[in-house]
Amino acid sequence: MNLRQHLIERHFDPNLYHNIVLDDENQLLTVYLNNLSGQFTGYQQYNPNSDNKRINFKDEARYYTYRTDGQVAVWGLELLNPSKPVCFVVEGIFKAAALHRLGHNAIAVLCNNPKQMRSWFKALPYRLFAIGDNDEAGLKLVNMIGEGTRLEKDLDEYSLSEIGLVVNHLFGHLKIIAHSSKTLKVTRDLV
Repeated sequence: MNLRQHLIERHFDPNLYHNIVLDDENQLLTVYLNNLSGQFTGYQQYNPNSDNKRINFKDEARYYTYRTDGQVAVWGLELLNPSKPVCFVVEGIFKAAALHRLGHNAIAVLCNNPKQMRSWFKALPYRLFAIGDNDEAGLKLVNMIGEGTRLEKDLDEYSLSEIGLVVNHLFGHLKIIAHSSKTLKVTRDLV
């Protein structure tokens, strides 16, 4: 299977992004990471031919991430639409890409403890809603954002139509929260 076909199957449409490099010869996707000023602060390289998600060695890792020391960086800023008040915060590029395919604002934090990003998130002019993985890192993300849910499976393991149903359910929930007098810190998990 070629790289582009593989990416589409993972809900990542390369045609949506300008800030990526597709290396068809070596079967690698590189996405650039930016801070809120738009500065390049790092990159993540995805190698679909590697099964090793636990290491961060460039030639061996499925996901290799380089970030400039001391910089907060995320992926997905280039598609944020200021006319949409909600931005989903997820852990990885394929989860954000699935939401992008459906026309939603989404950023990927690319880490499993986004605590250092707390003040950075407060600077975003969006209502943030986390969709975390069903693990400890997902719980940390939801708790740090303050509003969110964890799904039974990773978001990018669902079909686009299933993701659409989940998002529609979440938007219904967000409207309820917006009209209530109480602010919820963490929503119930959707399973």
